[in-house]
Amino acid sequence: MDLRIIAIKVKLNENGNNSYKDMEEIPLTVMINPRLKIINGADTDLQYEACASVPEITGKVKRYKSIFLEYYTEKGTKVQRVVNGYFARLVQHEVDHLDGIVFLDKVEGKFATKNMVKKFNLKG
Repeated sequence: MDLRIIAIKVKLNENGNNSYKDMEEIPLTVMINPRLKIINGADTDLQYEACASVPEITGKVKRYKSIFLEYYTEKGTKVQRVVNGYFARLVQHEVDHLDGIVFLDKVEGKFATKNMVKKFNLKG
């Protein structure tokens, strides 16, 4: 049996200077065989994304603001829920990795460095 697994954990900076405009703290969440479905009529959002797989490079990626997410926990419990905002963006980013896609494949427009984004406060 093939397993597709992602693990997400987000801790906010104490000074409030976080990388994404709608970033939220997310406890460690392990998702086994995650599947996502786009919600009919869901809006999209274009924001800068970065990735540890491609250090120092960022670019604007369009993602759905809300998605329906289904996965299993480590104990085999099936979870079905709607996730929004930053959590939805992060799940889409990580599921892309499972499909062999990196955010660079989805960047709209030009690339930037993380230092440029910080220096010029290029959020969103």
